[in-house]
Amino acid sequence: MTLRSKRRISISAAGDPLARRVILLLHPTPGAGPFDPAPDITSRWGVHLLTADRPGYGATPQLSDGESHTVQHRADDLADFLRQSKEIARTSGGMAFDSVGLVGWGTGGTLALSLAARHPQLVDRVAVVNTTSPTGFTLLPGPEVSVPYTRSSLFIDDNEPALAARAGLGHRIDRMLGEASLQGSAGVDGDRRMLADPSWAEQLDRITADVRLIYGDDDRTSSIADGHWYRRRIRRSRTVRVPGEGALTIAARWARILGHVAPDHGGLGGPASPG
Repeated sequence: MTLRSKRRISISAAGDPLARRVILLLHPTPGAGPFDPAPDITSRWGVHLLTADRPGYGATPQLSDGESHTVQHRADDLADFLRQSKEIARTSGGMAFDSVGLVGWGTGGTLALSLAARHPQLVDRVAVVNTTSPTGFTLLPGPEVSVPYTRSSLFIDDNEPALAARAGLGHRIDRMLGEASLQGSAGVDGDRRMLADPSWAEQLDRITADVRLIYGDDDRTSSIADGHWYRRRIRRSRTVRVPGEGALTIAARWARILGHVAPDHGGLGGPASPG
């Protein structure tokens, strides 16, 4: 899609394209392209799941040296995309939607919170998963985040419980990492530049959405202390600690995440598993 700023953004979709409930899932660093943590759960839930590539990832062009690149600018791009999508749905006779739910994994959580703060009328529910606070870990410069990206780039261990519990999850992760490397290191380089400015967090008190701050005990990049940092600054927020889960907490708890961002859907009458 071409935004009003003339920048282009690559969007992928999963789930039910006719669903009235839209969920926007925002990738970690690195990450791009279509990603569904648990397609069997998503399809039952009756939601339209979208992902959006940041500049330098997937098919979204890199930014030029002179273009502004902060968390706030990328949040505004996403708001532009959502507004255009609503207008297209309205004028084409498609399935109309009002506010959306956001799920942010890692770096994606910073964008989800910034979008909710800057455009509260577009967002009613947010779930962020393993997202560090601006005072914590951001990116480690080293082989973990260099091309070609592997699961270790996301600090995913081979013994992650979710890999065995969720069929095809490893393949979906590998595809997401492959999409992230299509433009070499441009996406990660852009994320480093974007995250260098923490001023986006000054607007957290503007969030009116209902926010869940979800952290796996065994995640190597964040901790529940990061969630407490956000909770003190977001009025309608709650921290959730997930014992025994690490980098793939988003997949291990996907049903409960959807239960928060799409509580009135649930396909077969609500979540059928404790995941």
